[in-house]
Amino acid sequence: MSIDITWRRGDGAASVSTIAELDAMLDTISQAHTEQMPYCVTLVAPGGAEFPVMLGICIGRPDRSLGYHVAADGSAWGYQPDLEPGPAFTFGYAGTPTDAWPERTRVSDATARQAARQFLTSGGQRPPALAWEAVE
Repeated sequence: MSIDITWRRGDGAASVSTIAELDAMLDTISQAHTEQMPYCVTLVAPGGAEFPVMLGICIGRPDRSLGYHVAADGSAWGYQPDLEPGPAFTFGYAGTPTDAWPERTRVSDATARQAARQFLTSGGQRPPALAWEAVE
């Protein structure tokens, strides 16, 4: 299976089908933007459904990330139960500076990347690397 990855606004897009390709692409995006703000990377699962299944993670910060899953049955924020809220920071979301609140940054970079791998290999299911809080 392959997934699409988007970042920035219109000029960041790729498709990957293996964990090695995913890891390499995340590394490339992260390294390309080390002097800029971190980026929200959106992974989109195939399916042809009216509502695409997506996972958003933040890359480009070595200490913290975030996780957000969107599916037809609802959206949810991901977090690590054993990790305290992190610092607030600003990241790029489709070219727009966006603030991440401390309660949403309860994800380490390593766990966000693990969640991305699980999203790829599960066909878009909510990754079990994170606990999930439904968006009301």
